[in-house]
Amino acid sequence: MAATAFDSFYLRDRYGTRAMRAIWDDRATIQRWLDVEAALALTEAELGIVPRAAARAIARAARVSRLDLGAMRREFDRTWNPVLPLVDALRARLPPAAARFVHWGATSRNIIDTATALQIRASYELVLRDSEAVERELARLAARHRDTLMAGRTHGQHALPVTFGWKCAVWLDELMRQRERLLASRPRVLVGQFGGAVGTLASLGGAGLRVERRLMRRLGLGMPRVPVKTAGDRFAEFFLLLAMLSATLGKIAQNVYNLQLTDIDELRESPRGKVGSSAMPHKQNPVASGSVVLLGRLLRARAGTMLDYVHAEWEDDHRQGETGWAFPQEVCLLVSAQLAISRRLLAGLVVKPRNMLRNLERAGGVVLSEAVMMALAPKLGRDRAHALVLRVGRESRRSGVPFREAVRRHPEVRAQLQPAQLSAALDYRRSLGQAGRFVDLVLADWRRQPVNRSRRPRR
Repeated sequence: MAATAFDSFYLRDRYGTRAMRAIWDDRATIQRWLDVEAALALTEAELGIVPRAAARAIARAARVSRLDLGAMRREFDRTWNPVLPLVDALRARLPPAAARFVHWGATSRNIIDTATALQIRASYELVLRDSEAVERELARLAARHRDTLMAGRTHGQHALPVTFGWKCAVWLDELMRQRERLLASRPRVLVGQFGGAVGTLASLGGAGLRVERRLMRRLGLGMPRVPVKTAGDRFAEFFLLLAMLSATLGKIAQNVYNLQLTDIDELRESPRGKVGSSAMPHKQNPVASGSVVLLGRLLRARAGTMLDYVHAEWEDDHRQGETGWAFPQEVCLLVSAQLAISRRLLAGLVVKPRNMLRNLERAGGVVLSEAVMMALAPKLGRDRAHALVLRVGRESRRSGVPFREAVRRHPEVRAQLQPAQLSAALDYRRSLGQAGRFVDLVLADWRRQPVNRSRRPRR
């Protein structure tokens, strides 16, 4: 029976996706180790280092379905080395003439790290695909609600008017930057590691560099300048970038969560199939956005471990290696769940423009204080205008008179501004600045991305 949320038949789809589990589960991991062993043998055969017949036999036998995984586990418990049982299990499936050439010139970390690079490559594809799906939903919301008024909030308080489309464009712009970082990192991250025992390729003599070059070409991976075992920065970069992506998803979800508060009620998650409470039938809890926030917290809690993976002593350090057994799959699973839930959340999001306008009105127009101040500033100077509007605002709160009405009545304001100037300053849409233009710029940039050139956001 599974003992963690990642493996629980009941909970696992809340903490990862099936597609990401298929990349990182035990059998997939062992198959990647075998893929590297097979590629090594075939490469060495091409260079005349091992017999071609032996290499072909190794490649045919390198299937996880043919190995005794139970025996491998028992040997691992005894030896504390995860690859030695693999090599023994593979050799057991081969005639002696071929078995002696398994793992020729390699060390365990060469196999594990190169296999991990293959798993990371597959993870990149899933993460980028699912990020693009979230971007499409944000682009749709930004386009549809380009001009939907709402309160912009700073420090939890009403600040200036914005639009919900502008808010979605801000999120979309950040998500695109995260995708750009991932794309730019691939040449640094997707690098194999085949340097022998300490990274000098001593075991293969003068043929070492040729083996390394051909092996990485065969596997579709980059070749490091120096193939040391302790270069944890490459993989750490990928996982730290996932943590940054996760933080962006968490930020979006936290905003969506907050805008569903009963007293705000500007957004609502799709209610389809949900039961908010077993005791309170009226409840519709923001479980999807809350889950994205939670998953982000769990992922960011592993950021210290990602950085520890860079730290290593000497030319190999089992503490670094064993760190790499634990966090990569968890980080990938968590971000895959975040992306999947984020897409569903945004696809079914119910936007309430009337409530957004109601909340602006409920505050009495205080979000227009800057506009009033800037209208007065040319005549009074900015500091005097600020002091006057501050005084009007405080009088408004004390008396219960809406801010806009208090401004219209105030004799000092009326003495400085013509009715048309005052009306313009008290118009929400005139305080939007370049919000609409910014939405258009972000959407234009999104459409220019190669994956989106044939797409226009649905409205």
